[in-house]
Amino acid sequence: MYELITNRNDIRNELIETVRCFVTDPQANCSVNFTYVQGENIRIFIAVNFKNYRYSFPSHCESDKIEYSRTDVYICKLSLYRALSEFFAQTLAWGSLTGIRPTRLAARMLNSGVSFIEIAEKLQKNYLVSKEKAELTVEILKAQSKHINDRISLANNGSTERSNLANLYVHIPFCPTRCSYCSFVSEGVEKKSWLLAPYAEALAEEIRRTKELISSQNKRVFSVYVGGGTPTSLEPESLYKVLSVASVDNTEYTCEAGRPDTISKEKLHVMCECGVNRISINPQTLHENTLRRIGRGHTVEQFFAAYELSSKFGFVKNVDLIAGLEGETPEDFEYTLNGILKLMPENITVHTLCLKRGSADAQTETVRTERTQDMINYSVNALKARGYVPYYLYRQKQSTGNLENIGWCRNGFLSVNNVTVMEELLSVYACGAGAIGKLLAPGRIQRIANPKDVLMYLEQFEERMLKKQIFYQNQFTTHA
Repeated sequence: MYELITNRNDIRNELIETVRCFVTDPQANCSVNFTYVQGENIRIFIAVNFKNYRYSFPSHCESDKIEYSRTDVYICKLSLYRALSEFFAQTLAWGSLTGIRPTRLAARMLNSGVSFIEIAEKLQKNYLVSKEKAELTVEILKAQSKHINDRISLANNGSTERSNLANLYVHIPFCPTRCSYCSFVSEGVEKKSWLLAPYAEALAEEIRRTKELISSQNKRVFSVYVGGGTPTSLEPESLYKVLSVASVDNTEYTCEAGRPDTISKEKLHVMCECGVNRISINPQTLHENTLRRIGRGHTVEQFFAAYELSSKFGFVKNVDLIAGLEGETPEDFEYTLNGILKLMPENITVHTLCLKRGSADAQTETVRTERTQDMINYSVNALKARGYVPYYLYRQKQSTGNLENIGWCRNGFLSVNNVTVMEELLSVYACGAGAIGKLLAPGRIQRIANPKDVLMYLEQFEERMLKKQIFYQNQFTTHA
């Protein structure tokens, strides 16, 4: 197990994330002592298992507090990465970057006038990001820059002003079964079936009031996303109750239908009738043994049947896959990806297995990083060869090999919700148990969360609605 001793407890979590990238074996003994000394120059002393490293930087004097903090964290993480990289004789594809949104850094560079070519060079030189990841980041940034402002302008009567636009998120925390790798708080449908109808009733009311709140602030809904859990765990009548009230004309409207065993012709008809135009159908793998091992509760045949059925309704479709599932080889992953590419869905999202603390897989041996990296590399080459473009990227803590999740799309099918939410470009008004709303204010993001427990959500409904209204009204008054 690793141990971190430092006089910079204010950034302890950031330093720990860097150590975690190198010390993945819970049985390994690794002691790291990080000492920061500020004087005429900034000196950083690092001892890894008593092997010493020393780094020096000119004192930074940015007047902006946010930029000062960013620079300070940057030199600390860069120094620690260099020491650990030398000690373990190992480099990481993302270099010293440990945050979940590498594209955010690149976007700041672009907004400050740095060219795409220079961004890739800076990522490699200043952050020690690999050439492949630096170029991937720039490619994603180009896709976002090309489409997002145009779509915002179209929804905003020609203006690119973002403050009067918001995303609406609706959360349905029910699933048929719980996957072994998942740590999302969700209720099993079989044991909690009696909660589905009252939850849908309350959720529809929260959506109704939230849309009224958005309208009262002279804001417009930019996109609607119904996620979970598995929203299609609801029966058609309850699903209609939620989707119909969440609908907004002329808007990208997504509903996750991730579990093929929850999809039926009647539910697809409900989604179509309510204005949903994008859905997700997620097999994660096309291997029966793996599906049983991870607790998916459906077969490969059910996925293909659900996909074919949904194609008759004209939805834009996304398919999620996971690289690094326990027991799978790179050849297994290639088989799955090639099987999905035969369908040519408009969107494909390739996730790196992330072993959350609350998941069952977190207690087992992780898939070797090298294999997962091979899978990701294969997906990049195969998807590009078939004309797909990477358009958003994020990472999660404890992902295998500190790798990434990438959203790919065919030309013209970029999801504006995925980009604006992942890059935190717009405020989010969130509804449902466990849903987290985000309000963008100058220099910061403020959050408000509903209780995760469904019963608590129902019992505290009016109290929470009042808090929600006060939160958004106060911030609107302050920052309007």
